[in-house]
Amino acid sequence: MPSSGFDPLKWWLSGREGVDEAQDRDIERSCGSKDGYPSETAARANAAMNGMSSVLFTYECPYCRGWHLTRRKPPAMGAGG
Repeated sequence: MPSSGFDPLKWWLSGREGVDEAQDRDIERSCGSKDGYPSETAARANAAMNGMSSVLFTYECPYCRGWHLTRRKPPAMGAGG
């Protein structure tokens, strides 16, 4: 995502009422240490430009609603899903 001074991790944490350490670790791993992209297409394009499209997968982040890249292969979609 463009550098606009917006920090999705700080935004997420500022709106919480309770503290969930497991969730905090997941947010840091997902949003704090990975680049975010505004769309799945942008994330895929970045992976392709870096020659990594065969080993990186995309996912929509449930915290910042941006897209991230991961080496973890997503589960196969079963019948009906």
